[in-house]
Amino acid sequence: MMDTKKVWQNISGQEELLDALMKEGNFSRLHSKHPLSKLRRTLWISIILAAVITLLYIVMIFLIPVWQVALSLTILAFYNLFIIKDSLKLYRKLPDGVIPDHSLKEELSSHYDGFMQWWHLQQRISIFIYPVAATGGFIWGGMMGSGKAVEDFLYNPVMLTILGITLLVLVPLSYWFARILFQQMYGRHLKKLKQQIESMES
Repeated sequence: MMDTKKVWQNISGQEELLDALMKEGNFSRLHSKHPLSKLRRTLWISIILAAVITLLYIVMIFLIPVWQVALSLTILAFYNLFIIKDSLKLYRKLPDGVIPDHSLKEELSSHYDGFMQWWHLQQRISIFIYPVAATGGFIWGGMMGSGKAVEDFLYNPVMLTILGITLLVLVPLSYWFARILFQQMYGRHLKKLKQQIESMES
């Protein structure tokens, strides 16, 4: 019959080894196919793209000598900077691995909720940003198409009416397109993450 003392020593030794490995992070790193890992990678790509677009806005501000267009580009640039800052904050909270000291379900739920709050904030702010972008684009396109100054082509009832109709069409379309883009980039990973959380709850 096996000595129970030796068995206990073997078990204790294995537990100490397991704790050491966990502290070193050998088992805490997420697999590259895990939805949380994919969300983190996709978010980083979004941050890079937002930074590039912001730089383009800044360059265009100095190249387009129309204060109305420059103002809209400035607002868009500040909006992008805010989104980049908020995205970096979320990115830093997303770990490379799951912390063993925390409840896995609570940690995944926290990251899921953080991602959804990040997206809902963008949706609320975008309601005020899309009209600015559409107006700036309308003014610049009208100037380039007509060859006239802003005062000569915009400040009349017909063009103001067309601008209003443009806003009524483009703003909802932009909002709808942003939702589709979010679903394409993040939706399926968030869905898998939500399924993992629900499976733990059941």
